[in-house]
Amino acid sequence: MPQPISAPPPALNSFDEFTRLDEVVLGRAEHYTDHHTDPSWRLFFYDNVAPALGRHTTPAGEELLPIPAQLVDELNEDIAGLADALTGCGVNVLRPAAPGKAVDIRSPHWDARATPPLNVRDQTIILGNTIVETAPHVRARIFENDLLKPVFYRYYKAGAKWLSMPRPALTRDSLDTTYFTRQGLDVTRATEGETAGNIEGLGLEMVFDGAQCMRLGRDVLVNVANHNHELALRWLRDNLRNLRFHRLDAMADNHIDSVLVPLRPGLMLLRSPKYLRYLPEAMQSWDVIYAPEADDENFPDYTDLGFVIPIGSRYMDINLLSVDENTVIVNSLYPELIDVLESRGFTVAPVRHRHRRLFGGGFHCFTLDTVRHGGPENYLT
Repeated sequence: MPQPISAPPPALNSFDEFTRLDEVVLGRAEHYTDHHTDPSWRLFFYDNVAPALGRHTTPAGEELLPIPAQLVDELNEDIAGLADALTGCGVNVLRPAAPGKAVDIRSPHWDARATPPLNVRDQTIILGNTIVETAPHVRARIFENDLLKPVFYRYYKAGAKWLSMPRPALTRDSLDTTYFTRQGLDVTRATEGETAGNIEGLGLEMVFDGAQCMRLGRDVLVNVANHNHELALRWLRDNLRNLRFHRLDAMADNHIDSVLVPLRPGLMLLRSPKYLRYLPEAMQSWDVIYAPEADDENFPDYTDLGFVIPIGSRYMDINLLSVDENTVIVNSLYPELIDVLESRGFTVAPVRHRHRRLFGGGFHCFTLDTVRHGGPENYLT
């Protein structure tokens, strides 16, 4: 069973994605009963939800898309399986506080249904001995990290540093759509019905998720797809001068942990060869495992459960979690990847994860690794 957060903590130390994992925060999904499909949500998940936007329109103020309770129950079963796998690998598992109910939140500029702390990788990045809270894209997630504060204070009291990006107001003019418009895409369907207010003179804000980063010791890869992200990269460089931040030029619209996974120094998992050109030159000579095609039959069919929108891509299962440089936790419903990794000498702990596309997260998304053995190594020199 996961350990209580009152247990004495080890020192916060997490510089990479692959050295031995000792302690991790695992998200939770209680009361994940709806997607709040406001414009900030539609823009963030645009690549995946755009095909459904024409079929799902809601009047302003009625933007809740219900998630069938059966699917939430099955998600919680799979999260429990992940917790068991982690503890079985000798990893101490911490959990955020549980939301006591579905919560509606309000700012001076907009209303939203709060999202529970499931994808804990998104709103925080651990950089060495520093907790960095990031600046959410999605309005419904603006207070999500409050439920992680008991964990953060546990590390802070033990000596960790703690920084937070400026909280974005997320008004109607806060989000930059140029990633899509540069590709000739019309995002009108995502922004229509916008009821949020405006702040005169504010314009585009710093908006950024922790899952836009990949950590490699002293080096951090940062996906920058628009001006919101450019502001965040400047903030990271200004506030964490002991690290080297490498700009990836629009490798994806936001998160990159279903595109790129460093498995150990010199070896990475990559979605396809076309993504090599985005990486630092020193990394382009690494050995690469390209993700095999997944069988569509391994994704759930929601036809009989009413109208639901898969918000995550079909590549979500690339989003694995490394326990150490030889051991990885992979969705059991992606046997094609399990076979490839085992053929390369990895020990694979298979864990079932059925509704990864519906809830927009894989095992890397659901976890925040707080204690690993690695340090500020120079993996790119």
